[in-house]
Amino acid sequence: MSGQNCPDIFELADGNFAVIGTDDTKGLDAQLPADAPLSEDYRIVVVTRETLMHAKVDIPLGIDSSRMSSAAPRTARVEADSSRPVLTPEIKGGQQQVEIVRRLGKPPKERKTQSLDGTTCPEIFELSNGDFAIMGTEATEALDPKLPTDASRATYERIVIIPREIMIDAKADIPDA
Repeated sequence: MSGQNCPDIFELADGNFAVIGTDDTKGLDAQLPADAPLSEDYRIVVVTRETLMHAKVDIPLGIDSSRMSSAAPRTARVEADSSRPVLTPEIKGGQQQVEIVRRLGKPPKERKTQSLDGTTCPEIFELSNGDFAIMGTEATEALDPKLPTDASRATYERIVIIPREIMIDAKADIPDA
């Protein structure tokens, strides 16, 4: 934990993805669409546009069970952009004004990945400042000690897990530039 904001995306041995980003659960919860309720164990983390765009090349094209092995997680091709902080919203009246612009991938009713109780789903959203919000299962405590030595997490950042199917489905909606 270097104190730097270092968003990152990792593929896990089970085929799912772990995302490190700024925790903005409180700020974005009220803007979630009605079909995207937030479960108790979910967090909304924000990763920069550049992080997701650089990771796009490493997102598989489809569900490939051979990728779900015990191999070590790979890091996505992420280059630091020190000129852009993780969260760059407009400030109005002392409040951050970031809006959810659109969902990436299919809505929950069109996919099979849901929470155990079937009421909540991991999601990826594009924000009005160009960054992305990723809603997934909180896994900071479990995965923080397993991060590669070249990865770091600031104290305000969290690690969330989203199912493989959701990241693959969202790939087509991630901009190339």
